[in-house]
Amino acid sequence: MTTLPRHSLFVRLLMVCATVVAAAAPVAAKEKAPPRPADQPEQLNEADVLGEAHISTRFQFVKFTYDDKKEWENHEYVDGSKTLIIKGIDRSQDHSVVLTPREAGYEPVVLTLKASDFKRAVIKTKGRTQTITFRAYYRPDFKKVDAPKADAKPKEGGESPK
Repeated sequence: MTTLPRHSLFVRLLMVCATVVAAAAPVAAKEKAPPRPADQPEQLNEADVLGEAHISTRFQFVKFTYDDKKEWENHEYVDGSKTLIIKGIDRSQDHSVVLTPREAGYEPVVLTLKASDFKRAVIKTKGRTQTITFRAYYRPDFKKVDAPKADAKPKEGGESPK
């Protein structure tokens, strides 16, 4: 067995270390940030969170149009179908909703959903999960349509007894 001079052994060791560092550098570059602990929530840009409008009425299954669109599938009825919840609302601008009760004799109501009406709410679900949402609550008042008055017809058969 031949022995190498010390400087030659040192050079080989230095080359092995340089090779290991060069191979590990791309792996370290791909790893952007250390994984976050489970107890830290992920940072969320609240401007990107869509809003919900809760519209309470005294009528069941109120028909509505959202920004002149006849169909808006992201909605539901709760509380005995008397509260309409419209979901997926862009909070950066104002929107209009036309509500029409299914009962005859009431005028439609035009409701303006203002961006400033949406307030931040934290919803707790099962376990420790929390969800951030923005909600706006409305209670519109429907006006009765004045029915045309029928002409009073006199009774046939003479005058009424006194």
